Amino acid sequence: MESFIRIYKVDKKLCDELIKYHKSNVEYKAPGETGHGIDKNYKDSIDVRFYNQSTNKTILKFFNTLSVCVVKYLNEFKIEFPVNTDIVNLIQWYPKGGGFKVFHSESQSLESSHRRLVYMLYLNNVANGGTEFKYQKITTEAIKGNLVIWPAEFTHLHKGVISKTKEKYIATGWFQMDNRTVKNYA
Repeated sequence: MESFIRIYKVDKKLCDELIKYHKSNVEYKAPGETGHGIDKNYKDSIDVRFYNQSTNKTILKFFNTLSVCVVKYLNEFKIEFPVNTDIVNLIQWYPKGGGFKVFHSESQSLESSHRRLVYMLYLNNVANGGTEFKYQKITTEAIKGNLVIWPAEFTHLHKGVISKTKEKYIATGWFQMDNRTVKNYA
């Protein structure tokens, strides 16, 4: 059965630059939140937000790389609707023993219902620290430079594989249908 989970390769230097961006950022850094607010039983992370309109060279380079990968994904599955990244994207740091600890999907509330695809870029290597997909019975490995794209729906419940010995960095966000180019037939 098709999993609709794909992995693309990203330059490891860009991963280092994104980690540096996370470490040096003060303005957009905060404890990670879920639909349950800040609760380390669900998600234990420090998140740095970055935005579509950023002029930071590292973020622009990342968006260019991400665009190439999502076009490959859309072409492979013959997805014809255009997509764009959600307004807010995240670089997340998980301490040893931290992570997103419960199965969840990326489109499970009214606020997130516009999400169609998810992306996640592993920014460092973490043995036994990847992502487990419940129904696909797949665990992706946390390998620096691996960019994973998958559907945002309930069919792709997933959670982090928690490392007790290593911290983990990821960049993550969502693609939504670009409503500016969708015709209204109502």
